[in-house]
Amino acid sequence: MGGMRILVTGHRGLVGGPVAGLLREQGHQVAGFDLADGEDLLDPEAVRRAAAGCAAIVHLAALPHDSAGSPERIMAVNVLGTWHVLLAAEAAGAQRVVYMSSAQVFGLAEGERRPDYFPVDDAHPRRAMRPYGLSKCLAEDLCQGFTARTGTATVALRPVMVWRPEDYRRAEERWRADPSSEWEPYWEFGAFVDVRDVAAAVGLALTVPLEGHHRAVLCAAGIAATAPSLELASRLAPGVPVTDPGRYRADPWRALVDCSAAESTLGWRAAHRWPRG
Repeated sequence: MGGMRILVTGHRGLVGGPVAGLLREQGHQVAGFDLADGEDLLDPEAVRRAAAGCAAIVHLAALPHDSAGSPERIMAVNVLGTWHVLLAAEAAGAQRVVYMSSAQVFGLAEGERRPDYFPVDDAHPRRAMRPYGLSKCLAEDLCQGFTARTGTATVALRPVMVWRPEDYRRAEERWRADPSSEWEPYWEFGAFVDVRDVAAAVGLALTVPLEGHHRAVLCAAGIAATAPSLELASRLAPGVPVTDPGRYRADPWRALVDCSAAESTLGWRAAHRWPRG
């Protein structure tokens, strides 16, 4: 599927910019669709026109957090907007749709609830309760139903908190100034993923041979934290069981999120991890 014309929605965003740049470097022609240019996911004809002639679609555009709009607006843009993208993909005869979901589908972000176990993986139940996480759950299911009906392969990527290269230094400075800021007002299990690794996952999701619908969480291989993984887990999430704790003897800073699905399905492994020392 090399040298494709690919529609990237949200191509001017935090993830969209690096994704569009990588795809161009790989020899693809990128067509963009972004609210910053006055383009609206809630206009199905505009989405259909943008997708015309595209062999694949990368759908990144969304209201990215519960604070980004009213619950009604979040559901409209993130769910109905995704449906418009899927219909446009069908009309264009696209061969694949890569959807940017979120690890917030599990309902674990920002203190929403504790996980059932560590490391969290793609088999963990989805228990999102807030509008953003719920919208991502619904959009994943739309992709699954779309694939079942049309046969078009879809991949839902589930990144944890996405960091830019400059965010490493900023987090370290913030923790140095106020050590409690590492886990207050909430603790995210030290989970993050570099935006460059997210872009690499998109590139693989577009090109690896696959059929059907797939979901894959994306996380750096190690935690961003000032103490090892199991020490933090026992202190900040007491009672949450750890499956195969032996894995942390070999790497005490190993992530509390398991990306086995991304590795087995896409051949993806995060290249960037928290710099230590």
